[in-house]
This record gives sequence, C-alpha cells and structure tokens, in this order.
Amino acid sequence: MRDSELALTADAFIFALAYQVPPWLLGLLLKLLTPHPVARAVLVLPGTFVHETLHLIVGLIVNGKPVSVSLWPRKVNHGQWILGAVGFANLRWYNAVFIGLAPLLAVAGAMLLAPPLGGWSLGLEDVKRWAIASPILAMCMPSATDLKLALKSWPILCAGVAVVVWRMH
Repeated sequence: MRDSELALTADAFIFALAYQVPPWLLGLLLKLLTPHPVARAVLVLPGTFVHETLHLIVGLIVNGKPVSVSLWPRKVNHGQWILGAVGFANLRWYNAVFIGLAPLLAVAGAMLLAPPLGGWSLGLEDVKRWAIASPILAMCMPSATDLKLALKSWPILCAGVAVVVWRMH
C-alpha cells in the first residue's frame, strides 16, 4: 500500500469516527437530561437492545454460553435501574474481555454507515442518521459491570498492551 493510500484510509477512518461525535453527544444529552428513569429507559431502549444483543452474539461466538437475556428495564434498589442484562454460564479468562467489551462494536457498525469523506457536506440526511444513531451510541459504552467482567481476561489484556508497546518502539 502506498503512503497516499494509507493516508486516505487514515483520513477516512478519522472522518468516520468523528462523524459519530454528534449522535453520541446527542444520545448522552438524551440520557442525562431526561429526568424520569422510566422515560429515560424507554428513550434509550434501542441502544439497550443493541448493547445486550452484542453481548449475546459475542458470547455465543466465544463460548460464553448465554443462559438468560433481559431487554426490559427494571428497578433494583434505591433508585437504581438495570436497563438490560445477559447472563453467561461460561465466563472465563479467555472470553470475558470480548464479551465485556462487545458493545463497542456498535461504534464500528456506525462508522461503516458514515458517508464517504470526499464531497461530504452537512445535510438533512446526516441529521436523520444522527437521530437514529444517538440512543444506540449513547449505550455503546461498556458499563462498570462490563468493564469488571473484561478484567477477568487480564492475561489477554496484558498481552495486548505488550504488543501495542512493542509495536510502538
């Protein structure tokens, strides 16, 4: 691959990632500024569906053995809500990182739907895309529980960091 092709690919990647910032911010505002927990849960339901579905699909692929799925929000205690959950019977050091971080795949999916870099200008079509993507991108970040789960794969995480550091030198 020539340097100019690599630069174009990097530019397209950065544009596709930057294109996700407005819907992500809109989704976060939607989550933060909706005062009633039930209304908030309903507004981000498409994002919850994608979040939990990605856990489920990745769990099936990496042998996590999903045993339960809940896509409906429920109050647990002291005003805390669980918006969705997937239970697994086989969370191990080798698959937990993939299952825990699976919701990040929503960002990759959204990036694939970004318009091409060349000749792009802001229009009504972008606003429509962002309105649809906002609740999904707002919920694509792994939860605290997801991150704790991913840490069960500390050997894989350490190896990944070592490879990145090695490649940088």
